[in-house]
Amino acid sequence: MARLLMQHGVGQLEEMFANGKADPKVLKQLENELQYRQVPRAVALLAEVQAAMYGGTPAAPQVATVPGPPLARPPVPAPVLQQPDPWGRPAAPPVVAPPAVVHSAAPAIRLPDSSPVANAPPVSAPTMPLEDAWKVLRATPGAPWESLEQTRRTLVQQSHPSRWKALSTEKRAQALAEARRVNAAYAALSQARCGGR
Repeated sequence: MARLLMQHGVGQLEEMFANGKADPKVLKQLENELQYRQVPRAVALLAEVQAAMYGGTPAAPQVATVPGPPLARPPVPAPVLQQPDPWGRPAAPPVVAPPAVVHSAAPAIRLPDSSPVANAPPVSAPTMPLEDAWKVLRATPGAPWESLEQTRRTLVQQSHPSRWKALSTEKRAQALAEARRVNAAYAALSQARCGGR
């Protein structure tokens, strides 16, 4: 049934009920509209309308009362929404951080002074003379830095172990040494460019 009276306020509906208690058509329209309203005046008016329609006394509105303070609801965690995977793969399980691990301080192990590790000089990156670095990277001192970066990438890719799978271990070791040499030359030029930082 259409809600013909939905734009009327509860006061207007009470007035219609007072004027049309004997008209079953008005009572039916009021009942239809008041069943959608939850305010106390509308609930009480609905009980009066139904009593007038079906005979009897109006029932007291059913309001649940609980003695004491209102009960607090436990917080509901927000659902974790995951975007659907465009390639149809199953959704990954949520990532849970591992518990923090607390390490106790272990006693320090002291090496004897005669140990070769204790007497070893500090390890530092081998430095290459700049002239050799320019030769390894096949560039001149006036070359733009971007071309040096590109040349280094190309040379290192040529020495990558995946390209030398079929060769002997000696050839692979040579390729690895060449890649290290190219990277050392690049590091020397980079260090010189940045002022020795």
